[in-house]
Amino acid sequence: MKEKFKDRYITLALFFIAFGIAIVYQLVDLQIVNGKKYYEDSRYVTQKEREVIAPRGNIYDRNGVPIATNKQAFSLHIVRTEMGNSEFNDMIFQLVNVMEKNGDKFESTLDKYLTFDPISFNNQSEEKIAKWQKDVLGVKEADIMKTPQKVFEFLRNKKFEIDKKYTDEEAYKIMRVRHEILLEKWKFDTGNSICLAKSISWETVAEIEEKNHIFRGISTDVEPIRQYINAKDVAHILGYVRPISAEEYKELREEGYKNDDIIGKTGIEKQAERYLRGKNGRKKVGVDANGVLTVDGIGGEPAIPGNDVVLTIDMKLQKVAAESLKNRIDWIRGLGGEKNFGDADAGAVVVQDVNTGEILAMASYPSYEPSIFLAPSDDKEAQQAIIDLNDPEKKDSSEFNRAIQGIYAPGSTFKPITAIAALEEGIITPDKQILDSGSLTVPGNRTLRCLEYPVHGHGYLDLKKALETSCNIYFYDIGMNTTIDKIDKWAKYFGLGEYTGIDLPNETKGIRANRENKQKLYKNRVDQMWRPVNTAMTSIGQDDNAFTPIQMVNYISTLANGGKRYTPHLIKRVLKYDGSIVNETVPQYEQIPVKQSTIDAVKKGMIGVTTSIDGTAKEAFKDFPFEVAGKTGTAETGRESTQSSNAWFVAYAPADNPQVAIAVVVEKGVWGSYAAYIARDVLTEYFKLDGSAKIDDNVEPFEPVFTR
Repeated sequence: MKEKFKDRYITLALFFIAFGIAIVYQLVDLQIVNGKKYYEDSRYVTQKEREVIAPRGNIYDRNGVPIATNKQAFSLHIVRTEMGNSEFNDMIFQLVNVMEKNGDKFESTLDKYLTFDPISFNNQSEEKIAKWQKDVLGVKEADIMKTPQKVFEFLRNKKFEIDKKYTDEEAYKIMRVRHEILLEKWKFDTGNSICLAKSISWETVAEIEEKNHIFRGISTDVEPIRQYINAKDVAHILGYVRPISAEEYKELREEGYKNDDIIGKTGIEKQAERYLRGKNGRKKVGVDANGVLTVDGIGGEPAIPGNDVVLTIDMKLQKVAAESLKNRIDWIRGLGGEKNFGDADAGAVVVQDVNTGEILAMASYPSYEPSIFLAPSDDKEAQQAIIDLNDPEKKDSSEFNRAIQGIYAPGSTFKPITAIAALEEGIITPDKQILDSGSLTVPGNRTLRCLEYPVHGHGYLDLKKALETSCNIYFYDIGMNTTIDKIDKWAKYFGLGEYTGIDLPNETKGIRANRENKQKLYKNRVDQMWRPVNTAMTSIGQDDNAFTPIQMVNYISTLANGGKRYTPHLIKRVLKYDGSIVNETVPQYEQIPVKQSTIDAVKKGMIGVTTSIDGTAKEAFKDFPFEVAGKTGTAETGRESTQSSNAWFVAYAPADNPQVAIAVVVEKGVWGSYAAYIARDVLTEYFKLDGSAKIDDNVEPFEPVFTR
């Protein structure tokens, strides 16, 4: 009997020992072996994903000088946690106080519709206010509120249920934040993160992190922010980025864009968007039982930076082009003179490598500071600058890129085309003498005058002399004998009045004066016939001829290199973030059927423009160390009784071994010879010559006789 009891005690003891060992094992596993894992698991009530913003690709000039890069900035995020409405509003208000104390601000789209002090609709149409109430606030059509006070009360009392302990001003601050969450309601309700503010200070970050038990669901992160470096001189090439519009989102959402993405709007930022845009990553966000966020150690997918874009632009040359253009315009305005109304105010310069089609500089004046588009919405100075940007009454800045969008009659810079057509079609030889007696009567009884009339004409001229003196009578004569159809054929060969294919958005095509375009332009007029006087005026670059500076520089480049019409380009190569080449632009050209003897004959006349005693640009290029082949143009606008003519200068250099072509236009620049000084400044920088053509404020105004 005693043996049986003894066995039972032993069995029971063994059971308790085994049970104890199991408990100890579980405790060791729970607290020591897998303690950290179980601790972390116990903390996470939910796990959601937050997007990691990919850095946008950088933009550099041809020498690696940065133009557009990114800086790291702190951003503020929120995810949904279990809080009552009153508690949530209290937390938001405390968050606002922290931000304001540290000089940080929330950007809120509520400001677009409803403002405080006084409470009013912010210059929005009645239709937009109604649409906002329906689409965002969820107001029914029949309940649309007509006064800002009623909307304010609706948001305070019904939509966000803000406690009466808050003043109206305090309530409005809460509304601004709640409105941003409301815009992203679906994301917020499904537990995803919403960005509330960007570029917040370190002081704000530290305080939020320190008080994470108060700011439940609130976290900070580091995100890349676009920045531009000394970009005003290159603004029209660079462009800028801004939040995606509703129309753009509708078009691009299938490509993975979101309705709060930043996107290139103009310039290279837009043209190279598919390269510059990176691929966003993901990281998980854990929310513990207390509503405190953590993102450490949960895994995710890293962001992939966008590709870098290297431009063909040389920033040093670009700066010289931009500064010379501005300074010379001021200089021209101050010169005075009978035909100078002192109204020169805008222009463009384009420099092209004649052997590759690369654009080395492209300046448009007036310019603007692209960084204004990166400023927060509460930066009133920047927002006003954006408003002023394209105001015709504000002449200090403009988004209009005159280099590819402005079209101007070319004036006498078109005469080499007329000469090429006449030579190629066998109408003249380089040595053929044509008499300029001072006037020429064309069929229809129209008499056209020489610029020296009524004193005298130029007498007999060959092609070289006609180009260097820019004799209109000579070109009237050979133009009418060549005929408009053949002149038009050769103008088209050289790309005038056609898209060049430059890798920038919104290029303008321009217009060639010809029979077809006359009918299109004057279809409502009785007389649409092409007449000899039209051919005569076209021959000197007038009539309906209107071309862009990019077309003009490409035409001169084609002339310089022997007839290779390149597609001009600004993107040299695209590099992956690891330095490997994604894409490199291969120069593309079309060989036009122009004889070298024709080019040589025109070249002699263009050299005479800058070197001969009668040359129309001899003053600008006197003492220049090598010969430049150029052509001035003073293009009449038909408003010469009240404003100055436009000034053109085109050239390539060196004349005996062409490397670069240049086109300069100055709106209301008076004489083409004035524009030649800008070309000299640019060529001096390009060839690194000692001493440029300095502006002399004491120069007497002069009115060259032969500048057409």
